[in-house]
Amino acid sequence: MKSIHIIAMLAILFICSCNTKPKATNEIALGDTLTTKSGLQYIYLKKGEGRKIETGSAVGTYLSLKVQDSVVWNTNELPDSLFTYVANYSRLIKGFTEITMLLREGDEVIAILPDSLAYGAKGAGDIIPPFATIVYDQFKVISVEEPKLFLSDTLLAILKAEDAEKSIAKYKEITNGLDSTKYHTDTEQLFRIHDVLSKEEKHQLAFDFIFPMAELTDNSRLKYKAAMSLEALGKVNQAKDILQKLLVKAPDNQQIKMKLKELSKKK
Repeated sequence: MKSIHIIAMLAILFICSCNTKPKATNEIALGDTLTTKSGLQYIYLKKGEGRKIETGSAVGTYLSLKVQDSVVWNTNELPDSLFTYVANYSRLIKGFTEITMLLREGDEVIAILPDSLAYGAKGAGDIIPPFATIVYDQFKVISVEEPKLFLSDTLLAILKAEDAEKSIAKYKEITNGLDSTKYHTDTEQLFRIHDVLSKEEKHQLAFDFIFPMAELTDNSRLKYKAAMSLEALGKVNQAKDILQKLLVKAPDNQQIKMKLKELSKKK
């Protein structure tokens, strides 16, 4: 019965929110339904007094996601119950990023995301159908860390202004020095650099940076990215050589097998 009452309350709040006008932060009361210009709707269940989320903050949240009145994801059921990400940086749907940047540590809200801010016409596998409105019936901000700089931004600037060798030297300087505490230095920073350079079709520069970094960190995923850069450059045999070495270490990796099969058809 309790779940039925909660769903009914959400439905009423959703309908009533059509006439809701934006309010200043100091006017917001628990239970108010707030609507942003994008169509995002959220309802405060509890107001926190902790650190405001900013770009570069590492955030820990507890989430429960509903689609068509059914819970499809609940982080409390995961081995590590906190869903962690870097605000305004991690690859998340638009609505999630938008609600994140409105909150602070200790806040608890319900967030209603129209499909335009969620998974759109494609949906997400068998879990979220096309054009689905999704509801975070629990969105609790558990922890917010002080913002840090993105290592990828610093290294990209050096790559474009100078060369890969100097960018790699800067990586070593930052990660091995006192400045490491000022930056996000996780491996995803390196993937971001490769993705940016690949989209700009700077494949040689991408390879010149990512392959030495893959060797330095002994990261197989980075080595795979290096192979993709070689493929884009038309250096198929060199790409195959990297992938074959990866396959020795991970003989059951289907992604590598499929890519090798694809490359074998190329001259």
